Amino acid sequence: MAYTVNKTNGSASVSQYIVQDSVLNSETDLKFVGKGYSGYGETIAENFLHILENFANTSAPTKPITGQLWYDESKTRLKVYSGATFQPLGGAVYQSTEPSTASAGDIWIDSDTDQLYFYTGASHVLVGPESSSTSGFTFPVVTDSTDTDQKITEIRNNSSLIATVYDGTTEFTPKTAITGFATIKPGITLTTAIANIKLHGTSTNADTLGGSSAANFLTSNAADTMSGRLTLDTDDGIYVGDQSELQITVTSNDINVIQSAQDKDIIFNTNVSGTPTEMIRLDGSTGRIGIKNSTPTVELDVTGTIKATSFVGTFAGNVTGNMTGTSSNSSTVTITADNTSNAARYLTFVDGYAGGDQGLKTDNNLSYNPSTNVLTTTATNAQYADLAEIYKSDSEYQIGTVVIFGGDKEITQSTISDDTRVAGVISENPAYLMNSSGEGQTVALVGKVKCKVHGMISKGDLLTTSGQNPGCAKKAMTPVLGSIVGKAIESKEDAGESVILISVGRL
Repeated sequence: MAYTVNKTNGSASVSQYIVQDSVLNSETDLKFVGKGYSGYGETIAENFLHILENFANTSAPTKPITGQLWYDESKTRLKVYSGATFQPLGGAVYQSTEPSTASAGDIWIDSDTDQLYFYTGASHVLVGPESSSTSGFTFPVVTDSTDTDQKITEIRNNSSLIATVYDGTTEFTPKTAITGFATIKPGITLTTAIANIKLHGTSTNADTLGGSSAANFLTSNAADTMSGRLTLDTDDGIYVGDQSELQITVTSNDINVIQSAQDKDIIFNTNVSGTPTEMIRLDGSTGRIGIKNSTPTVELDVTGTIKATSFVGTFAGNVTGNMTGTSSNSSTVTITADNTSNAARYLTFVDGYAGGDQGLKTDNNLSYNPSTNVLTTTATNAQYADLAEIYKSDSEYQIGTVVIFGGDKEITQSTISDDTRVAGVISENPAYLMNSSGEGQTVALVGKVKCKVHGMISKGDLLTTSGQNPGCAKKAMTPVLGSIVGKAIESKEDAGESVILISVGRL
């Protein structure tokens, strides 16, 4: 006769199992033995064994009922069947989706983000961490270039590494490169791999600005000092004063120095024996220029009138003092030196501005006629030492540059060795200048001048053009007729480039 096996919870959809005589009921993972079933002892023993080991296996029982235990060998966890799935006992569910049959208090770990949640009975609430593998904080250990492990915090957003946080005292270089972080610095380091990543807000101080020490920048509201050059790349220039009284601007490459306050002066002072001393005053109220050099004081107004404390009147009237006589466009003015025994210091202006033919005369055979613009004198010596002529050049060359006849204009700098087109050397202060009204640069043809040279040179060496260094002379090893720049007056013991004195002259 069949018997009935009832569940504890009689309200379940399947609350009992009917076991027929002489058969095994296999509706559950345990087998119920019917009356008269042969070999029932083995079946009962296996049932006890399965209960004892909690159906230990890598796969779940195939016919579970609510409340049934199963030891998951693959996860080494004991689980209970909830009626829908086996859930771990004493631990969290670890899977990528939230459990569909969770109970209040159940714990679930999102296997994709490694974040912990608990179930309130209505929804899963994040416990932490407030991050994931794509956004938030991660805490890796980074090996540096010295094989030392460094603990850092990474800040990520939408899978991008935005910044690192490091509490060390010095920066380090990761042994395995991290994109955007060639070095990791103490504090917060932002990535360089993403454009426009920066800290936004208001800063009250900074270690660096634009890659330079913040201490190198000028303070705008206090006295400060700078050691570098200040360049204002604007024609608006610079304004100084609480009312911008001093203005320095540029108009069409002309420099404008302006005193904007009405009737106020511009004063130039120098340090004379430790005392600030006024030397020049631009008088804003009278429109005059005052020049001071101890005494007397000379003033020049905008119409050209000269006044001084030692003068009475102006040059348009009678003058007393070191200058005698009267002055006008058709009069004679004699300037006598304080040392009257020195005749060379007497100057006489005769009809200088009335079209006369004498102009300026001295008792030492010096005269100048302004109508012909001719200066007549006898020269016994000269301040400088070369004879030069002005030639048109295709560029503005430095003093001492060796030039040849050629280029787009009349001369250009030398570029080849032993060039027979050599013209001379760019002169600084020629003793005698020919073609003085011409346009171009002064080229020394004969005499002692500075010259750019290259290589080792001994005093007296013949010099020719260099092919290695444009615009330079070198020692002539095998002189070529017409290629000689001149002879060295000084020796040069190094192989580089410098400037020495030479006696210029082509051979």
